[in-house]
Amino acid sequence: MRSDSRNGELLTASDSAKQAPKKMAKLQTVAIIIIAFVVVFASFYYLGFFDEFQPSTNTDTQGATSLTPARKLEGTWKTSFPVTFYIKTDFATFGELQDVGSENRSMTWIITAASDENVVDVEARFTVSNRQLVADSGYTPDVSPMFLKGVISGTRLTLKTGDRTIAECNFTTDIITATWNDHWSMAYEQQVYTATNSLILTRQ
Repeated sequence: MRSDSRNGELLTASDSAKQAPKKMAKLQTVAIIIIAFVVVFASFYYLGFFDEFQPSTNTDTQGATSLTPARKLEGTWKTSFPVTFYIKTDFATFGELQDVGSENRSMTWIITAASDENVVDVEARFTVSNRQLVADSGYTPDVSPMFLKGVISGTRLTLKTGDRTIAECNFTTDIITATWNDHWSMAYEQQVYTATNSLILTRQ
């Protein structure tokens, strides 16, 4: 009886030993299949195969990349501090402009797109402080608001009224840096201007 029991145990152990390599072979096969699937999936992913099935979630960024030059400038822009505007007239010299004073202006520009993607409409509002003029300056003050046309070329913006250029500007996403130089004739000639690039407005 003991011999039969021992023989049974030996057969069971032998069967288990034979089945073990088969199980390992199956596990190895499954592992290889999984690895191959992952590699194929990753290859399709990096090739962009699944892009068309993904919903668009960043509409703001996509819209920004397609903005026209005019759309990039649309909005309200303001100076952070008063800017000095210098004033010349020919009131006393009849034909030769001379400095007659200065004033500070705090400016707000409201920019809207026009039908041309490279043109904007600019409503330039300003308040004046610290005006200092010589006696008999002959200065006729500007009127706020001024309605101007802006012509865009790259990152440059030129402000005009009719054929007269008012200001030359450079702009980024959030800052406009301008040089104002307005020269016109009424009863007398006069010029209102700033130092180069001293007129700085930021997007609000």
